Amino acid sequence: MSNQIVAATDEALRRVAAPRFLRTERGFQGEFCGALRQALDRRGLLQGGRILEMEYQKSARHGMSQRPDIVLHVPAEESGAGVADNNFAVWALKRCATARKAQKDFAKLDEMFETLCYPLGIFVNIDAREHFAASYHGRFPERLRTVAVWLDGEIVTSWSPEQARRNGA
Repeated sequence: MSNQIVAATDEALRRVAAPRFLRTERGFQGEFCGALRQALDRRGLLQGGRILEMEYQKSARHGMSQRPDIVLHVPAEESGAGVADNNFAVWALKRCATARKAQKDFAKLDEMFETLCYPLGIFVNIDAREHFAASYHGRFPERLRTVAVWLDGEIVTSWSPEQARRNGA
């Protein structure tokens, strides 16, 4: 399923082509989430109670209080399962990230991997050419994908070469 989620992510990133959406993280997030929902749905990944949510507030029952940008999961209150079950992917978005800002998001993704057992986390650096894969020093490199996205006449995405091989590219 991870490869399908990554492919849907790449498709959705390429659909956010209006320059205005690359000027702010919030604007990009809204447009990207809509495109991602469509790409996931076309692949049949929004079935079995799976939903895509923006900025879902994690609470004490999750063992954390961070607010991830986007998550793909089956909400525990809907499934009756534990909060660490039925989690599929988490996205962290940053516009024009520096290595330091990327590392802060990587730490948050690591917390999601460890505490809530997310098998996949995708860091998206918006309006930038650096994906910062080399800046990740966490414990879950096999779960992380990093991508930079920018506009150069059309949307360009750049996944780290090692991660692109894992993605089947």
